[in-house]
Amino acid sequence: MKSRPRSIMKVVTVVGFFVVAIVLMLTCRQWVFRVVNVIWKPYDKNFYSKNYQVEGGQIYILDSEAGERYPVKRFFSEGFEDASSVRDLIGLDRGWTSFTLQSPGAPGIGDYVKLRKRILGGESGFVENVVEPSRRRARSGLQCLRTLAVAPTSGMVCSKASLDTMLLHFTKGDDVWFSAWYYFERAGEFITLMDLETTFVRGWPGMRIRVNQGCLDMELKWPPKRVYRQSSEDRRLVPIGQWVHIQARLGLSELDDGIIQLWQDGDLLVDQRGKTLPFAEAVYNDLEIGLSAYNGGSDAVSLYVDDVVISAEPIGGLK
Repeated sequence: MKSRPRSIMKVVTVVGFFVVAIVLMLTCRQWVFRVVNVIWKPYDKNFYSKNYQVEGGQIYILDSEAGERYPVKRFFSEGFEDASSVRDLIGLDRGWTSFTLQSPGAPGIGDYVKLRKRILGGESGFVENVVEPSRRRARSGLQCLRTLAVAPTSGMVCSKASLDTMLLHFTKGDDVWFSAWYYFERAGEFITLMDLETTFVRGWPGMRIRVNQGCLDMELKWPPKRVYRQSSEDRRLVPIGQWVHIQARLGLSELDDGIIQLWQDGDLLVDQRGKTLPFAEAVYNDLEIGLSAYNGGSDAVSLYVDDVVISAEPIGGLK
């Protein structure tokens, strides 16, 4: 019986240690993530000098494989007119640089890269997922973008049917304004509608607009993955079977003074301050639209997109 106080003290000491550890993790998590990033080395510190060139006030992104350089874009818009296939959208004339069709039939990076090359070369059509110009549900003009993604299977992070451009250039201190129209033919869960990313960092972190539990929110895809949600009292569902206008404004900062604003059909749903860049030197160079991530449900999801605009200046009457 004399050893009992010692046993109790040991238990108290162990519990106290874990309590202190948890408190430190919660209060010092930014410091913890910085240490992890130093060890993990998620990006090359010299990425900017290796990938960009500034001349005469113009910024160029370098293509080392082709030995070319291309002026970056601070304004980009697309209405998907005058294109008969996804091949017509890819290239410097339109500004789109790639598309991704990740599905159970092409689950890995190597798989969907090969599929993309075959489609661009005219050697293959779509296997499961689809991204193409369409006249079926154009909001303005004659065409829009149709995307379709089947549900991912176990072992897959997500399914994708998206279009992207890597010619953008937004950095700390910039305002980024985004506007696009979306049409859901059927409901789906955990869908990413837009990604604004940096491709020079492992995992391509950045800000994204999502549909989560039927409602829009925004997330910084970078530990600890902060989510900016609508008020729980006034959450608004994304409509199905009609066009919905989604707009966003981001004030870019690696600190907690960044701006996060999100509108649905002209109504401001999210107006918060927080971190919008993974780190101070990050360059958001990639815009991905369509079904850039679908990881919920068992049915295929169909989404149409039209009148996409991204800009360093206010658009669509937003201020």
